[in-house]
Amino acid sequence: MFPVICSPTPVRAGSTRPVRPSRGLASAAGSVVAVLLAALPAQAQFGAPASGPTAVDVGRSAPEAGGVVDIPRLTGAITLDGLSDEPAWDGVRPLQLTMYEPTFRGTSDRQIQILMAYDDEAIYVAGRFWHEDPSDIRAFSLTRDTWSGDDGFGVFLDTFNDNENAMRFVGLPLGARMDMSVTGDGQNEAGGSAGPRGISWNTFWDLQTEITEQGWFGEMRIPFSSLRFETDADGSVVMGLMVYAYEPGEGSRWTFPAIPPTSVYTQVSSFQDVRFEDLEARNPVYVAPYGLAGTQQAAELTPAEDAWISPRTSNWEVGGDIKLNPTRNLTLDLTVNTDFAAVEADQQQVNLTRFSLFFDEKRPFFQERAGIFDFSTGTQRGTLFYSRRIGLTDGEPVPIYGGARLVGRVGTWDLGFIDMQTESLGAIPSENFGVLRLRRRVLNENSFVGAMTTSRIATGGLYNVTYGVDGLIRMFGDEYLTVKWLQTFQGGDEVRDAAPSGLDAGRVLVDWTRRRQEGLSYQNAFVWSGPGYQPEMGFEPRADFTRLQSDWNYNWRPGETSAFRRIWLGIASKGYQRHLDDAVETVTLNPFLQLETKPGTTFKVSTTTSYEDVLEAFDLSDDASVPAGQYWMTEGELQFMAPRGWAIRPNLTLTAGEFFDGTRFSVNTSFNWPMSRYVELQGGWEWNQVRFDERGQEFTAHLMRLSARMAANTKFSANPFLQYNTLTDQLSANVRFRYQFREGQDLWLVWNEGLNLEREVLGVPRLPLEDARTLTVKYTHTFIF
Repeated sequence: MFPVICSPTPVRAGSTRPVRPSRGLASAAGSVVAVLLAALPAQAQFGAPASGPTAVDVGRSAPEAGGVVDIPRLTGAITLDGLSDEPAWDGVRPLQLTMYEPTFRGTSDRQIQILMAYDDEAIYVAGRFWHEDPSDIRAFSLTRDTWSGDDGFGVFLDTFNDNENAMRFVGLPLGARMDMSVTGDGQNEAGGSAGPRGISWNTFWDLQTEITEQGWFGEMRIPFSSLRFETDADGSVVMGLMVYAYEPGEGSRWTFPAIPPTSVYTQVSSFQDVRFEDLEARNPVYVAPYGLAGTQQAAELTPAEDAWISPRTSNWEVGGDIKLNPTRNLTLDLTVNTDFAAVEADQQQVNLTRFSLFFDEKRPFFQERAGIFDFSTGTQRGTLFYSRRIGLTDGEPVPIYGGARLVGRVGTWDLGFIDMQTESLGAIPSENFGVLRLRRRVLNENSFVGAMTTSRIATGGLYNVTYGVDGLIRMFGDEYLTVKWLQTFQGGDEVRDAAPSGLDAGRVLVDWTRRRQEGLSYQNAFVWSGPGYQPEMGFEPRADFTRLQSDWNYNWRPGETSAFRRIWLGIASKGYQRHLDDAVETVTLNPFLQLETKPGTTFKVSTTTSYEDVLEAFDLSDDASVPAGQYWMTEGELQFMAPRGWAIRPNLTLTAGEFFDGTRFSVNTSFNWPMSRYVELQGGWEWNQVRFDERGQEFTAHLMRLSARMAANTKFSANPFLQYNTLTDQLSANVRFRYQFREGQDLWLVWNEGLNLEREVLGVPRLPLEDARTLTVKYTHTFIF
């Protein structure tokens, strides 16, 4: 077998280093010459340094590393310019990459290198992506934490090597950075997709990129002071590592180490153990004060209720956060007069059920190592700790005096602690919110036991305390057993003092899951919940029930010659028994077939047959409701998801069928369109038409969204976001301008506007066009000591 052709070290603009040969006759001639040159010293190959790294043909199968891999220490200085052409890189060999998708260990003619090294201060990662035609590079995003279909390379670091949590750093061709926290072993409890991610988590690190006539090149610098880890007595530390390169145009991803298709590529327990030596943990203190000024006005009725007025108020505030490390393994965040004015607005949702809606947490304060606080409770989105209970009521902010957040490790225990105090607001009393989470590994690297408690105590004496103990045991192979027990204590008034206690205030969960991305997988679960289990710092759509779940899936990958990357066939089923009258409340049966092509196009067809026993009537809109009764219904669904390599990426879901005692037809669409490196449009339209012909009721709901990500460069960005909901006849706008002078020094201008489009409402004077408006300017400056 002929040796792999070496790629040159990247060149700067105007450099005398030769450009990689183009295709055609010159390429063929170059290949013959390269074979002859293969026996010569590396110095003779394309002028590359004799000690320099050789390129890796990522399409060829590379041997996996075993045991612990030592990351090389740099022998010289690095100038962070993206090109990685300093002599210090010459002795660093590229990591061995293996194709993960579209075909595991598939072949490719791409020439890519990813290198990693470190010095006393930081980890350095270099990515080299040669292109014969630089116009093939997908480069759209200039905005922090925004992926727009770009090529990219990423690094996952499991700094405590706990096979559960990791930090993710991603570099994109135009210099945009993405970072996030990854928890739950990078997968959900069923093992079917990437696990919880803290996208709003940010830390201090640097990226520089350069696009040349040869391709694009990038360098990351991740300071050790931005990481939390434990060192041995000799100063060495072992972490879990995974690096990858991703090119969505062909739907191709390569990883180190080789991640088998039975696992999601983000599965932390599949990462490679790597060692850094002679390190000294550095624990700087970050002090981030902020100043804020704003004005707001909202429509309200006069005391006589005969007219609307919109009084204007102004305010200014100061506050801030402090981040420090009481020990090298613990991070303490202190916050005073906490403000989240710059957080993106929630996306509105249309609720066609009788249960509460779940909204994701977007506030950065709750993001770092947020996975330690994950404690699912066996219902859809059910969780013991829902951080949006703190400082938010019905989506509206409640002022926060301040609080503390401590995460990290004490000995063999993972620790998470939160305590926050909110102000009183109208009829809402001042409240203290507390969370404590402990967890440690047992038996093997994929098993743990733990406990968690939450408390919510109001100034008037009302209290709600809930605790839970849990264990996740990897029994053998891919078989996992999960067991949980939770219980609530509450009191402070006659109603709560009389609430059920003991076993009636508890919940038990038993779950047996086979976690696989290939072949047969399943999840079978039993949940029993008493009437007194009511965690007021959690999210629970149901209470007082018994639940059974049985999901079965079969995944197979047809191979490199097939047009399909994956074929997924499955059936999901669940049932709820209501304890109030021992009646069956809900049964759902959902068979489906999903096809994914090699470039990433996804087609899914499914049906849902369900039974609902509705005890009390509930409203869907002003024009339609669902009366109490028992209902059997069947719906069909077709879904199309565009591959990430498309310049315009539309998604479409069509749903039609029986809906309680009527019918429903639903269209749900969304799209992403990176028009240029400066502007990306995102939009969506959800249309629901519900008819109850026998009762003469019907309604149509439109929910439309349009947002833009605009950036002049990696420092200045603007994010307008418009939403229109026909059920409320309101148009809302959220516009955020951000200028980042440097990491930790930000200026924000945030404008919110709500308009009433339907102004004639029975029983009140004609509504004003402007319902509410706020304008806020916020400046944050981080000092590092």
